[in-house]
Parts: sequence; C-alpha cells; structure tokens
Amino acid sequence: MPALATVSDFQAVDRTFAQMLRDRAVYEPDTVAFSTWTAGAPQPTSWSQYFEAVQHAALGLHDLGIKPGDRVAIMSSTRQEWVMAALAILSVNGVLVGVYPTSSPHELEQVLGSSEASAIFAESSSDLAKVAAVGPRLPHLRVCIGFDACSTDVSDALAVTDWRSLLSLGSARAAAEPTLFTGLLDAGDIDHPAALFSTSGSTGTPKGVVHTHRTLQYSVMGVAMTYPEIGRTRHDMVGFLGLSHVAPALLGVFAPIMTRLVVTYCTMEQRGEALVGVRPTVVVWPPRMHEKLAGEMLQAVSRSGRIFGVEYSIAMKVARQVSTLRWQGRQLPTYLDVLYRLCTKSVFLPLRARVGMDRITVSWTASGSMTPDVAALWHMWGLDLRELYGTTETCGAVLAQWDRSFPAPGTIGKSLPDSRWAARVSPDGELQLRAPCLFTGYWNDGDAISVAVHDDWYRTGDLVDMAADGEVRIIGRLKDVLKTSGGKSVSPQPIELRLKTSPLIDEAVVVGEGRKYLTALLAISVHAQKMDADEREASLRRWIDEVNAELARPLQLKDFRVLPRALSAEAGELTLKATIRRANVLASFTDLIDEMYDAGEHDEIARHARFIRPDRA
Repeated sequence: MPALATVSDFQAVDRTFAQMLRDRAVYEPDTVAFSTWTAGAPQPTSWSQYFEAVQHAALGLHDLGIKPGDRVAIMSSTRQEWVMAALAILSVNGVLVGVYPTSSPHELEQVLGSSEASAIFAESSSDLAKVAAVGPRLPHLRVCIGFDACSTDVSDALAVTDWRSLLSLGSARAAAEPTLFTGLLDAGDIDHPAALFSTSGSTGTPKGVVHTHRTLQYSVMGVAMTYPEIGRTRHDMVGFLGLSHVAPALLGVFAPIMTRLVVTYCTMEQRGEALVGVRPTVVVWPPRMHEKLAGEMLQAVSRSGRIFGVEYSIAMKVARQVSTLRWQGRQLPTYLDVLYRLCTKSVFLPLRARVGMDRITVSWTASGSMTPDVAALWHMWGLDLRELYGTTETCGAVLAQWDRSFPAPGTIGKSLPDSRWAARVSPDGELQLRAPCLFTGYWNDGDAISVAVHDDWYRTGDLVDMAADGEVRIIGRLKDVLKTSGGKSVSPQPIELRLKTSPLIDEAVVVGEGRKYLTALLAISVHAQKMDADEREASLRRWIDEVNAELARPLQLKDFRVLPRALSAEAGELTLKATIRRANVLASFTDLIDEMYDAGEHDEIARHARFIRPDRA
C-alpha cells in the first residue's frame, strides 16, 4: 500500500483520490474510514463499505451520462452521502462543485451557470425546489439526484432520481460489467481539475477556484505539518461545518484518504452531543466556534456551584501567571508548573470535558481574525490554540504557528517548515504566497489569475506586518484601506476587531472614506438589544471611549450609529461565508452615515456645483 502522509516526505503521490480510496479498501477493508452520528453514537463505515458505495454511485453517474471533465455540484449539509458523492464524482473523472446549502435560487443559478454543471446532488425537497426554479435557464444541467427525496416536479428536461436509486443503478451496472469501474479509476489524472471552490465574493461575484488532485494532496500535507502524527496514528474529528467551504472539505473529504484521520459527520444541531461523544483530537475551526464553546464553558462555570466556582477562581489565578510567562518565552518555575498541572487535571480538564474538548492538545483556528482574549482564555484552560493562514486559492495552510507551544496571540504564524511553502511582503505591505498547494486558475476566467498570481507568487490582498523571524500579523485588507479627506490611510479591520470584543457588539464597520474623521456602524448583540435604550447608548459610548483611548488620534472614532437591523446575505451585505461586503453595507445605510457627518457642508457644495454644470450654463 502507498505510504500515508507523513512529515518526513512531503511529496504528492502519483494517484488520484479515488485511486487512493481503492488502495485503502484493498489493504485495510475493515478499518473504520469514517462514522456518522446517529441515535446518540457514532456509527462506523469501513473502507470497503465506503469504496463499494462510491463504486455504485460512480457507475450510476456514468449510466446517467456524466463524462470525464463534467462538473457535478453538491448542495447539502454535512453528511456521509456528501462525501460518498464527492468521491463518486472524482471516480468518473468529473469535477466536484460545492454549493452552500443556504444558497438562494439566484446564488444557486450563478454557481451552476458559471461552472456549467451537468448534474447536481441536492439534499431536501426545498433544495430540489430551488433546482426546479433555475433549471430551465441552465442548458448544461441534465441530471438531479436527491439525497432525501426525489421530485418529479424538478424539470422535464432533467433526469431526476434519488440516492438509493442511483446506488441500485450502479450496482446493476457493476454486476453486468465488472471491469468498467476499474477502467474509470485507472483513467484518472492527478493533474486534472478535481474541485471548484467558490471565493467569498466579498469584493464582487464569486469565482470558481480550480484545484487539482495534486494541489489538494499538497494541502493535505500542510495538515500533516500541523498535526505531525496524523499519518501514523488515528486522530478523531467531528465534522459539522459545511463541506462546500474549502477548509471543511479539505479536512472532511480529502485528508482522511491520505491520513489516519477519522471524521464523525453530524449536523450542526448534533454538534454538542457529538463533540462530547467523540472527544476529538483534531480541531480546525473558524474563530467563532472557539468563541461559542468558550461561552458555553463559562456558562457551565456559573452553574457549577460555589465550591467549584472557588476552585475555578484559584485555578485561573495560577493560569494567568503561567500564560504570561509562556507568552514571554520564559521558563516556568517548578512550583508553578506543578501547581498548574494540578489545576489542569482537577479543574480545567473536567471543564473542557463538558464540551468534548478534554482529549485535544493542539487546536487550530483559521478563516477569520481570532480575538486575542478568546485565544488567551483557551491557553489558560490548557488548550494550545494556534492560528494558521490559508485562502480558497491555497486550500490548505501556508502560514501557521507551528514552531512553538502556546504562542502569544496576535499573529498568524510563519511559513510552514518546507521551503516550497513561502511568504513575502510586497512594497505596499501585501502578503504574497508561494506553495505547491496553490490553485491552478479561476474557472472560465483566464484574466483573473494573471492579476492574482505573478511569477508564481499569489497576491492575497491582505495587508500585513512581517517580523524579522518571519512571524506575520494581519493589519487588514488592501482593498479595504480607506483614506480620509485629510489624506490619512486607515486599515479599518484592527479597529473593528477590537470593537467586537465587547459582548454588546456582533459586527462593526468603520466608516471614513473621503470624510474628515472616522465613525462606526454597529450591529448589536441580543444581550444589548434587551437593554434599556438609554443604558445601551451609554454603555456603547463608554466602550467607544475605551477603544479610542488605545488608538492614535487620527484613528479615533468620533461617532457611531446602531444599525436598525442585522446585516444579511439577502440584502447583499454579507457573503454566504458571512464575510462583510463593505461597499454594500455603506450603500445600505447612507442616511445613518450622513447623520454622523456635517451633511450640510456637502449639501452646500453640491448646491453650488449644480449652478455651474455645463448643461445649466
């Protein structure tokens, strides 16, 4: 059997993911490949069972006319059928296209149309209804497969079936032509496109990012560099994040085939019980998940009674001392080390066990800015929470806090420990990356890659500082830098991140392009919404004053407004990944923005300008 991923040999193997799946089924047929959380427990699926289901689904797709190179979409929540369908698509040498299950009909049409998808797997009857709404305008779409349902109302032009029928169709073909599937697998090419992942669309229409089997394998090897034992010993992960996102797909679909990672798939609603039941040893989550779990643990502390409360308070005093010394790179005194180990065993591990986080030693966060306070709290609880950095275009990590335990919060690390993974900063402060996991292009958009990649360096669009030792700190987005009317260039993201550390604020957007000073639009939390209006206003102003005290004068906020509603993807203010579309937010709330500035001055200028327009002269 070809060797699984290890940190000693970072080379892509000359095999597709479907071919590697066959290897696992041949050499370890009864070993657990993955599990599904059902009836309060993980139900395992072996490699042979996994491979058989993929074979039947692939032959079913073949019988429905799916050809090599065809794009096949999946719109579904996280479940075992998502993963089996993905490998079936790759087995017929098709290209996987992930579609967010929350997509509107318009967004679904955009993805299917731009990728020219030939088929789609859809989860529910409501998903099938979306396909029915857009199908007549998609001439390339020929096949629709429902995971849970089969609707005859989708479209007369589509071949419609369900998952069970697809497997039955493929099973019959396997019996009739025993060598057909082998021929399909052997025709696979490691350098052909394997998947299209959509960019967030925060600055425009989402683009389809092309990754081959080879680039995805190098992305998996990046995972192996962050969890060095994952190619040799079993690791467990709970998979509930949407597999249409690039990072969950990397961990939940591709990494298990090359490593000893075993994923238990569950719904978001099952997440809590599954985490407690599985007790994962691998975690790669966006910051918000770490923040949510930290909040649940703090609630558990408040409900645990006076005795545990006292124990926790004492343990935290010890933990703060330990974390301070760790972040300073100083050695722990023996007495403090022993005392902290005792606190961890008696207080922090039992507390972490309540949310299933007692077996994990190193946890990773990506896909957003981690609030330093959240990272610090997990460090104090004994969990080595670290940051890594990757994009849809790199799929996996290129930077990570890989070289030290309990790193001081605030950076995203340095280049991975292999010279092929590299980072540099351009003269204008942009982070640029080079790595073997870099994408091969944007689907049907040859001009876009020439803008994004120059001399093999990918331009991320992120503004950063890089220290002498290679540690990188994100400042903001190059395109988000605003310039005040006084000529001051400002990156709003660090200010916004600081504002959101308050429990009163869910989202913050700093305003000031072409204006005399900076202001902010605030989306307030549920807690803040329940407060008396005057009390809320006073609390927010006190918080703004506190934040301003940490900022240089040109960066201070002179005013703020509370948004009358939450930001929404439907209004174009958020992407499906919940990334802010800054320009759209500013357009939606122009009246609120104008209230914070001297609109009269602008009106007066505009009034005079109208008098001298040439067509009025």
